[in-house]
Amino acid sequence: MKALTQLLAQLGLFAALGSAYLQDPPTSADPSTVSDCSWWIIATSTDTCAAIAGANGISVSDFELVYNPSVGTECTLNAGQSYCVERNYGVPPVTSTSTSSAPASTTTGNGITTPTPTQPGMVSNCNKFDFVATGDSCSTVAARNGITVDQLSEWNSAGPDCTALWGKVYVCVGVIGTSTTSTTTSTTTGNGISTPTPTQPGMVSNCNKFDYVNKGDSCSVIATRNGITIANLIDWNNAGTDCTSLWAEVYVCVGVVGTSTTLSTSTTTTTTGNGVSTPTPTQPGMVPNCNKFDFANKGDSCSAIASRNGISVTDLILWNDAGTDCTSIWALVYVCVGVISSVFRNSTQVKYQWGK
Repeated sequence: MKALTQLLAQLGLFAALGSAYLQDPPTSADPSTVSDCSWWIIATSTDTCAAIAGANGISVSDFELVYNPSVGTECTLNAGQSYCVERNYGVPPVTSTSTSSAPASTTTGNGITTPTPTQPGMVSNCNKFDFVATGDSCSTVAARNGITVDQLSEWNSAGPDCTALWGKVYVCVGVIGTSTTSTTTSTTTGNGISTPTPTQPGMVSNCNKFDYVNKGDSCSVIATRNGITIANLIDWNNAGTDCTSLWAEVYVCVGVVGTSTTLSTSTTTTTTGNGVSTPTPTQPGMVPNCNKFDFANKGDSCSAIASRNGISVTDLILWNDAGTDCTSIWALVYVCVGVISSVFRNSTQVKYQWGK
């Protein structure tokens, strides 16, 4: 009864807040919080400003002084209160004094109107731009604009491995006198398929679909975005039993001749007493009422797993017996990221459990 009363009180608060923010906070928020907040977290007693800022890709100073002025440089957090971690859905605010909704822009000597803010060191003869959203990889930006990762790096001073590309800025994806149609080097093998290069050593010869592996891409990320299993990825790319032999900055095989790449997982599963099919292997000590799973690849952090599944690190620890600081989470196993009788609000990263 107490839990129901608390929930009704929270719902009443949401209604009272109306459209004060772009997305309503899940619990009470300080009135000084920026009005264009579009993403919130609920503070716990163990949270720090540095940890919250790092997990959400913002600076500590922005979190403490710009997004949440009530926090201040002393990092004054109240457990259970909502704090803003994203403004305007990640789109930089318009700095132009015009009432137009178009982004602020400047016109350079080449006569091209350039939106701002831009990538530092961008070439001066750019004539086509793209906004890099949070989470975009170099390969994603290049692919959607029909250019190569090398071109993206070259036109934006992004370094030889594209690690210096900024987020939440406009980058150059086309230059004067150059077609932006991808000029990736390719070869045609005996199966008649044009294969881009460089490729993963030991890749199968009957591959008909490829994906570029950017630095930082995990095997699970590559498999998911191409609708295949990690077992497929390993098998088609000679990537070792645990996918640790997959190279970065090469093209890998994500589809073969005669095989659909629509995900038809062959992961071993078991059905427990709750009627949910559970993939294996799983995290030791995982709760028995789990109904949603995620594969923890080598290099995945607890915050990364929690973020991509719209849950808190506290939930991840609780549901997987991962220790007080999440150091007991295993790699290369399936972990629990959702339980029966839970309702998730992905827009606010909040989970309510009835009866608690």
